[in-house]
Amino acid sequence: MQKLGDSPIHADVLICILRALPTFEALFATIRVSKALYTAYNHHRNEVLNAVAFNHVGSALPLALQLARHNEHTPTEDYMMVLSNDESLNYWDFQVTIEDICHLVKHAKVVAEWEDLYSFRKKDIRRKTSRLTILQSWRFQKALYRLMLYSRLFPADKTAYAITKNGSVSVTTELERECLLRKKFLSDCFNNELNQLREVTYFVMEIIKWVDNVDSSDMIASNKEFMDIALSVGPATILECFQNLGFEPLTETINRLCADTTPEFFEDNTSRPLLSGYLLDFISSVLQARDAESSQHISIPIPILGIGPSMKALYPRCSQCSSSSPFHLWGQTTWDYLSLSSQVLGTYLFPSLTTFLKGELRNNPVEVKHVEALLVKTPFKEIYQDIHTKNLKLSQWHDRSDDYWICTLCLTNFMKDHLHLWVIMKRKEANDQIANDCWYGYNCRTQVHKLGHAQQLNHLCEPTR
Repeated sequence: MQKLGDSPIHADVLICILRALPTFEALFATIRVSKALYTAYNHHRNEVLNAVAFNHVGSALPLALQLARHNEHTPTEDYMMVLSNDESLNYWDFQVTIEDICHLVKHAKVVAEWEDLYSFRKKDIRRKTSRLTILQSWRFQKALYRLMLYSRLFPADKTAYAITKNGSVSVTTELERECLLRKKFLSDCFNNELNQLREVTYFVMEIIKWVDNVDSSDMIASNKEFMDIALSVGPATILECFQNLGFEPLTETINRLCADTTPEFFEDNTSRPLLSGYLLDFISSVLQARDAESSQHISIPIPILGIGPSMKALYPRCSQCSSSSPFHLWGQTTWDYLSLSSQVLGTYLFPSLTTFLKGELRNNPVEVKHVEALLVKTPFKEIYQDIHTKNLKLSQWHDRSDDYWICTLCLTNFMKDHLHLWVIMKRKEANDQIANDCWYGYNCRTQVHKLGHAQQLNHLCEPTR
């Protein structure tokens, strides 16, 4: 009886198995399973690596390879020559090397997370993973890889942005050379690809605005070129800022790229022609040269990825009032945004939950002090879940389900109806001593202006008179 792998037929089967593996992690785990699999891999290494690279990265693999093979020490002009002679964009006879794999995996993870975020914001708020079609996904990934490569070729470093318009012949020549390189890079794209790149760039800018709002740093307001600075560090750093809810990763990247000039980089308001309009102006310039758009600058992108028409149908309605407000609906995929302060992309912050106490409770200094101390250490999500799971919910409010959604207005009213019930429950759980109920409950007006009355009686209760 032949051993597995000895027969040519067996070897072909093993190669087919290896070629079908979805990720490099799966490939390297599989070839450790048996000697036959490892031997088959060694004999057909190039074929297997190419196939798994395509499975892992997708149809945007040629662009992903260009990004993976970029060397920051190679002058931009030299690398542009490599790109112009690179046949991997036109043919599938490229070769993935072991050195490429680490970069491909890292970049593919960034692109996948951006695609999930784009799909969540633009197509289906009910799903945190991408719901884009194969064609939409391919267009999005190509555009994002181009944006990543553009930020690598033209980074936010002191060499590129030390150029100023001072009339010097050498400086003017360098400025023109840099502009020509950017236009040459973009000129290799078709018109629809440039429009897709612009659409994805606008989405990345939305995320930058969102982070600025959440971080409360007002970086965009204080520096007119901050948006271009952020774009120039690349989507990977911007995604990290989004995940960290602040611009620390961006600042660290700038510090690493131009340590000696960082303070000037953010604070200097002098003209920096290669920073202002970092990407969008050059896209418009290339398209205008082709007569592909009007002479006016387009500030709002037209949906090119084919997502726009289907957006409304994929947004749920409020389970309580049936209203549909895409960026102000709260459910399983959006609860995590409730503790944030930004309104840009639909996040929501209760200014002070004590203001949602019923009746005159919000003006009771004793109760407000106790409630605020309790709320400081309790996330909103936990409060909301307690109301539903600990039998505090009033009958006029619908039960939660897996497809339960609630709009901002209904959520606010829900908290007004239940917050006092939750507070008294937490006091009972902590075995706190609770005073006798006031007859007038939360509607008592005496609790506002008589401290003794507010201290002696419990007003977190329903009125009985």
